[in-house]
Amino acid sequence: MQLVHRWRYRGHLHSWDGTCRLWDGNDLRGKTTFAAHEERCTDVRIHPSYRAGVDGPCAATGSSDGTAKLWDDHGGNLATYKGHADRLARIAFHPYGHHLATTSFDRTRRLWDVETEVELLLQGHSRAVYALAFQCDGSWCVSGRLDAVGWVWDLRTGRHIHTLTGHIKPILAVDVAEDGYTVATAGEDHTCRLWDLRQRRCIYTLPAHSSLISAACFETKQGGTLLTASYDGTVRLWSTTTYACLNTLKAHEGKVAAVAVAAEAALVFSAGFDKSLKRWCVDREGEGPNAL
Repeated sequence: MQLVHRWRYRGHLHSWDGTCRLWDGNDLRGKTTFAAHEERCTDVRIHPSYRAGVDGPCAATGSSDGTAKLWDDHGGNLATYKGHADRLARIAFHPYGHHLATTSFDRTRRLWDVETEVELLLQGHSRAVYALAFQCDGSWCVSGRLDAVGWVWDLRTGRHIHTLTGHIKPILAVDVAEDGYTVATAGEDHTCRLWDLRQRRCIYTLPAHSSLISAACFETKQGGTLLTASYDGTVRLWSTTTYACLNTLKAHEGKVAAVAVAAEAALVFSAGFDKSLKRWCVDREGEGPNAL
């Protein structure tokens, strides 16, 4: 399962049975459930311009069947993106919402026109590509590979412009901060690395968890906070200035699959292999978290 990054008032959760569910983030009630794929879903993302009650694209899903699909909030299929030769890993909308990026175990990263379903860009790698995130204005993106290497791509030219090396096991999560130059990468080596692309170097390595890190994301409104989720059953909040652990959520009985933050309400959402979705009210000053 993968929870939608940068959760708004409603979000999607997907599962290994190929279904996708739309939830109300205020009360965690399921709104819409639909069969998205015949094989398991590997990722889901909310469209950047989606607003509840307004017609248009709501979300995209990626699947082990090698396709990505676009949906409205009633479960209607608006588009299907075909071309990958192996299962998809992660997907991401360009910040403007006109393009969708997909990563795959076929060792490629592809960029699609959301409306026409046309493949605009195909970039090959020497190993499977897993994680992906866009910079806030969409001029470049960063991908994480299963050979423990991150690549930064200039989308204006299609060229590889920088390599992130330092992890010793596969990279499973990446994100770009709102400042446009700080990148987080995390994965199977239990660490999360912070990179400053102005300096072209890793500025800090967080020994974040005791098991692999399944997700990492920056808080987008207040800034200065990074969230990580792990198979050790916890979600942790980190300061990106002091690198201190601000809070630990003992989130699930078993592996945590995903984490997201609702900046508007200072809420954190987590999803786990225990088949639960949880909403947390988090105190960054060190007091205990509140499971709502």
